[in-house]
Amino acid sequence: MKSNRQLPDSKHFRLQQLADGVYAAIHIAGGAAIGNAGIVDLGDRTLIYDTFIAPQAAQDLRTAAEALTGRPIDAVIDSHWHYDHIWGNQAFSADTDIISTEETRRLIIATRGHGAYDSFMADAEANLETTRAQFEATEDEGQRRQLALWIDYHRSVVEAKPTLQIRAPNLTFAQRLAFHGTDRTAELIDFVGGHTESDAVLFLPQEGIAFMSDLLFIGHQPYLGGGDPDRLRHILEEVSDLAPKLLVPGHGPVGTAESLKVMSQYVSTLDGLARKMVEDGKAEETIDTMAIPEPYDDWLFASFFPGNMHFLFQRCLREQGDVVA
Repeated sequence: MKSNRQLPDSKHFRLQQLADGVYAAIHIAGGAAIGNAGIVDLGDRTLIYDTFIAPQAAQDLRTAAEALTGRPIDAVIDSHWHYDHIWGNQAFSADTDIISTEETRRLIIATRGHGAYDSFMADAEANLETTRAQFEATEDEGQRRQLALWIDYHRSVVEAKPTLQIRAPNLTFAQRLAFHGTDRTAELIDFVGGHTESDAVLFLPQEGIAFMSDLLFIGHQPYLGGGDPDRLRHILEEVSDLAPKLLVPGHGPVGTAESLKVMSQYVSTLDGLARKMVEDGKAEETIDTMAIPEPYDDWLFASFFPGNMHFLFQRCLREQGDVVA
């Protein structure tokens, strides 16, 4: 890594240089990024991987990338359809291509005018005030740490709401897409069914760097309810086979190959807990008072834990043909 120059600042994220021309943009407390993103200089073109939850954070990302590379952004990659990774699309020029899989594009478009989306946006201000009240009402530092991130999240939605435009991808790919630049090659790989219906990983083979988005969480409880846990573990193994050295998660700090094992073990641990509950005839309602097992008990997004357990519990019941309506 040759350059040690000062990286552009943002109140929304911290830039971390991973290699010459390769940067991770990591959400910082109090900011409106919420998730992570990436900047990749191919030598003759610039790629952005994911665009955060808020256009104002994405505007800082665009400004930083243009300052670092000295050129406009050529393409933005949407890893998957979840809005905390794609609502910043509108901050980029109309000349900038937005790339995703066809399925991700379909799902982004499907959110427009969807009842659940409309309800979520209508409740944005109330959700922010409720979370702030919960933060003020507790002196428990662990709870305050958890709630502070959700305050950032809900405030980002409220601030984005007045001007938000859901910009869908205009280019799609199937399975794999390679970018051959003058300085490096980057490859988009579509993984189906791990976190959502379609999740694209951006892999830099020369440097061994993988931008994973929400196929990998580090220090945060992952959201399992939109995919297949078995498929997710298989995907983590496939990525491990690429021999990555550095991995950028959807949420949390930059990790290493060991982070894939930790994520896989989390899924296995919760799946095992759910299966044991079903085998022992325990009521699903006991999940809501269940303690989060170590070493996951201090991870952020703690509220995802019971949701993950309910999802896995119901999945186990379906496998046994004993679904509760």
